[in-house]
Amino acid sequence: MYNTLLLLLIIPTLTSGQPGKCDQTPPQATVLTPSENKGIYTMTIDMKSKNQNIYRPDQTYVLIVTSNDVKRPFKWFMITVEDPEVDNSSYEFDHRSVDVGSLKTLDTNRQSRYSERCYNSVENTDNTDKYRVEIHWVSPKQSDKKQRVRLRAMVAENSEVWYVGENLTIELGKDTTKPLDSPPFPPVDSCNLCSEARYEVIFKGHWSRMSHPRNYPIKPDNNGYSHLVGASHSYKYILWQEGDKASPGLKKLAEQRDISVIEREIINAMSVHNGTRTLIRGKRRDHPYMFEPSHSLFRVDRIHHLFSLVIAMKPSPDWFLGVTRFELCTELGWLESHELPLYPWDAGTMDGISYESATSSTQPVDTVDRVAVGSFDKESPFYQMNLNDLKPFGHLQVRRLDVYPLVGDDCVEGINEHEGSQEQEAGSENVEEVIEEPLIQAIKQDPSLQEDNCALSEWSEWSKCAPDTGYCGMGTQLRSRYRNDRKVYFETYQDQEDFQDGYKSQANMAANCRQKQDGALIESQNCFVDCL
Repeated sequence: MYNTLLLLLIIPTLTSGQPGKCDQTPPQATVLTPSENKGIYTMTIDMKSKNQNIYRPDQTYVLIVTSNDVKRPFKWFMITVEDPEVDNSSYEFDHRSVDVGSLKTLDTNRQSRYSERCYNSVENTDNTDKYRVEIHWVSPKQSDKKQRVRLRAMVAENSEVWYVGENLTIELGKDTTKPLDSPPFPPVDSCNLCSEARYEVIFKGHWSRMSHPRNYPIKPDNNGYSHLVGASHSYKYILWQEGDKASPGLKKLAEQRDISVIEREIINAMSVHNGTRTLIRGKRRDHPYMFEPSHSLFRVDRIHHLFSLVIAMKPSPDWFLGVTRFELCTELGWLESHELPLYPWDAGTMDGISYESATSSTQPVDTVDRVAVGSFDKESPFYQMNLNDLKPFGHLQVRRLDVYPLVGDDCVEGINEHEGSQEQEAGSENVEEVIEEPLIQAIKQDPSLQEDNCALSEWSEWSKCAPDTGYCGMGTQLRSRYRNDRKVYFETYQDQEDFQDGYKSQANMAANCRQKQDGALIESQNCFVDCL
């Protein structure tokens, strides 16, 4: 009987303050009406932006409550974050049903604690005189585009004088502008351009002790970027995307800088009518050559008018740079050029707070998301840092080299394209002189091939010798041919460094042809690369 009675007394105390609007009246107050605040006490928020009335999702902001009179300290305070719509809701409105972010107390600041009276609130821990209190607010990670948030503070000088309302309330709307690393145009499901285009993409890394000094790796000689890897692809194809779980290929790339699996995923998705068209591959850059650019060339068409790519960082738990679903087809024709900054993403497969921290597999596996910018762990390179403060880890530049009209293609454009390959000829020639890229494979429609003719084509030239391990030693060369009933074939571009998976992908494509016992479609032979 005694235990039952005690339980009944405790439960209302801990939960009665949860639903509805938080009552910030100090428990010690003998006067239940707040006094008029004439600017003595204020709450401000450090937005680090020109617009002080908006917040960016999943960012850390500093709330500062101050006394502007050296003779008027405050003893008690309370700060609450809530949905402004709570004013129009019933008493039973539950704050937990709406994401308004969260308040965080600082390890070095023992003046505050999480409130037991109200949900998503912090309050004082003692009765000492205070002139300034700082609290961190982490904005909502995901919220409706129209989501607004209200931050309210209460300060009390004593049991008879306390303040709320004006100067102690901040209301913010969500920033709907695109992040700095967003592509310039949203993806479109249909591209009506009667042409194809050839592009160059260049990655330049900027990660260094000077630009990102906090917890920079102790042994920078081990630092590096993986190969740049990606694809030009159709609207429905997704290489990676925020909020999705990482594919096995992205997992292996982000954790080990190994591109073999993600390349195979891209090659297996090659299709004339959907999926991927060109495999993008750029050189791997290790210390001390991390700031040298990595190049690749690729093609796009009316079906495959987007591209996505990734670059892993070493050392890191599972962090990578990249862009996803970059749209190149615009109302004015193929995009001419664009440059955008790159910031780290987290593949969600490994736990680890810093570049060199001990890691373990994330259980359960999380989704792809931004790295923990604004982390409250001091070992994090992004400790209490806003994304606006973070310098880019690299830049990605994409520029159009050529446009190829589709002669005889039955299509109607919405506009006239005044794009020609001549305008880029000089630049293209210069590019070819300086770029030493891999053999990149891309599929293309070939209307001249007949379905009923299953004869084999002539063998291609042998590919360059690709070492089995490392950069020299024993390796393998490949050559291939195709059955003429296939309606697709592979274009080969000399792009960056020796590459053979494109040849191997022809074997995958050939599986779609009806089976005939008339010889192999791909052959290999041993070779050797001198270790100079």
